Parts: sequence; structure tokens; C-alpha cells
Amino acid sequence: MLRARLVEERENILKAYRRDLQTGQESVSEASEDMVDRATVAYSRELAFSISDSERTQLRLVDEALARMAAGTYGVCQYSGQPIGFKRLQVVPWARFRVEYQEMMEQGLLTLDN
Repeated sequence: MLRARLVEERENILKAYRRDLQTGQESVSEASEDMVDRATVAYSRELAFSISDSERTQLRLVDEALARMAAGTYGVCQYSGQPIGFKRLQVVPWARFRVEYQEMMEQGLLTLDN
């Protein structure tokens, strides 16, 4: 069940990434000499590529989760070594940390070096 969700998420990210790339390429080919149009095209391209950055990050997290499944370490907190709750994995199947450690990391109270 969780593996299927990860594979589906991976496919969705790749589809969105391809769509964003195509949009960026179309924006370049539709460029006009008008300064306002060029600024709009530049902004649209920048937005598409920034979204692509977040998609690449998400893809990396999903791929890492699939690799952990293959290695037999999926569902184990990368900070504490304790099991990640199944409910958390159902919500965020690419989770690397237990909720309490994820929250501390987001608050800057914890790093993997600690």
C-alpha cells in the first residue's frame, strides 16, 4: 500500500515536472518584442522553474523512501532509529523522521549532526 502510494507520487511529480518544462519552453517560443510581454514571460518561466525545484526536492524524498524500502530500513527514523508510526507514514509516506524529531528540525532545534 505505501509502496504503491510512493510510486504514484513519483509518477505524478514526473508528469508535473515535464509539464512545467514544456510550459517554460513554450514561453520562450512565444516571446514578444514588447517589454511588458517579455517581463511576463520571464516571470512565468521563473515561476515554472521554481516549482520544478520543489518538485525535484519532493522527487528526491520519494526516491529515497523507495530506496529505504529496498534496503529494509523504511519506516525507521533517521535520527533516533525508532520506528515511525504507521499513521504518519500513511499521511507522509516519504517521512524520514518521527513527528517529534521532524518538528524539532523544522524549529531549528535539531540537526542530523546532533
